[in-house]
Amino acid sequence: MAAVLASPSLYRHTGGEPPTVEALRERYASQVRGPGHDDEAWRNWVVREGDDGPAAVFVQATVTAAGAVADVAWVIGEPWQGGGYASEAARAMIDWLAAQGVRTVTAHVHPENEASARVADRVGLKPTLAMEDGELVWRVAIDPRLPTPAERRGRQATLSVLVGVALSGFGLFEMVMVRLGALDGGPDQAIRDGLLVIAGVAMAGVGTRHLRERRRSG
Repeated sequence: MAAVLASPSLYRHTGGEPPTVEALRERYASQVRGPGHDDEAWRNWVVREGDDGPAAVFVQATVTAAGAVADVAWVIGEPWQGGGYASEAARAMIDWLAAQGVRTVTAHVHPENEASARVADRVGLKPTLAMEDGELVWRVAIDPRLPTPAERRGRQATLSVLVGVALSGFGLFEMVMVRLGALDGGPDQAIRDGLLVIAGVAMAGVGTRHLRERRRSG
């Protein structure tokens, strides 16, 4: 993790400097011990690239209000930025927190940190009008009566697969009917059917990929 956090660019908006190995040892030991009082809990994860790959990102949550509120944060090493790792890790963390009973998730993002703001938006947080210590507060409320974020994404992915299959099937059906002479053909018809097939295959592919990612993440 010292190597992951070694780039000075990671501290452009938060201040500080890259930690030494010894400083990280002390930090992690403190995180394992926890805050030392019952009204707050610390949750920290280091995320690897793949099952046995290098560490790439860490995410953390400070849980308060008897487990109902969590303030979250994420930092991704410079070589892995732009690959979706931070969003995937933060999303998994928020899903886990929701399953543990957390009902409000917040994050503090510097107004100029566009990359972190994009991650917050992707995982469902929305900017508020509140500023704390020069950072904009983002928030999402998790209603226990509604599907969890993971469940909603699963349903959306399933719907994408079903609609994609329907679109591509309809396009192929019309192509066959034109070939058999049951429908009038022509350039416009061929283009429309081709676009339907392409769009359907693309939608089904995206939905299938999301479902596979959900199964891998449990």
